[in-house]
Amino acid sequence: MPNRTVRIICVSAAILAAAAVLPGCSDTRSKTLARVNGKAITVGDFETRLSKMPAYYKALAAQRKKDFLDDMISEQLMYKEALKRGLNRDRDVRDLIEEAKRKILVAKLLENESRKTAVSEEKIKEFYDAHKDDFVTPMKMRASHIMTDTEAEAREVQQKLNDGVDFAQLAREYSKDPSKDRGGDIGYFVKGQLMPQIEEIALGLDVGQTSDVIRTKFGYHIIRMTEKIEPRTVEMSEVRDAIEKELKDKAQQANMDEMIKNLKSKARIKINEKLLEEEAE
Repeated sequence: MPNRTVRIICVSAAILAAAAVLPGCSDTRSKTLARVNGKAITVGDFETRLSKMPAYYKALAAQRKKDFLDDMISEQLMYKEALKRGLNRDRDVRDLIEEAKRKILVAKLLENESRKTAVSEEKIKEFYDAHKDDFVTPMKMRASHIMTDTEAEAREVQQKLNDGVDFAQLAREYSKDPSKDRGGDIGYFVKGQLMPQIEEIALGLDVGQTSDVIRTKFGYHIIRMTEKIEPRTVEMSEVRDAIEKELKDKAQQANMDEMIKNLKSKARIKINEKLLEEEAE
């Protein structure tokens, strides 16, 4: 386990995250694991803290629950000591507590409002039908490539290809491109991913067809198209969850904007524009 100070800091850091969650009670969660000067640490307290720990520490704590509980006890003792020393009356501490409280309450308000937003299956289908063009996969292609430094080498390769010599063999022997180790295979690509001079030629090739020699600033190239996967419209079932999330996010944002607009309309807000400009300089 990490040293005690690090563990206690991590436990303390989980407090704010845990505070935003208000777990339901059950008989098991209300049972007392330990008491610190009369203050109970329940199973619910333990589980909530554990669930909010970073994954690495959570795994360690789950394996050594007694150590984790001991850290919670130590943290409770230090909290009481801080109160005893009057640190809760320190202005900076009060400001930090107030800021944390404000953020937690705003987060809870947003969470409550988000629960009011539901997206029907009908709305999801309507969106899918209206945006089908957005759910078409691009054509995917796969090709092999040989690049040489000189045109003479490229023409020699071209002649050997015409004579029936294996493309992969020639790529390993002649090509200066890193793909030579894979027999010239450059993998799958879509329109816009290759150099324009090469892509223009490659897009016009049928599967199994080999290009003429192509000159670029990098050298001389020969391309063979090895596979084409035609575009297809993605089924709604494949994008349903993504559509639901997008619609829900938009609805939540609209609801939030409306709520803020209403709150502002009822509030008395006065901005010192002159001072604001001075602060911005």
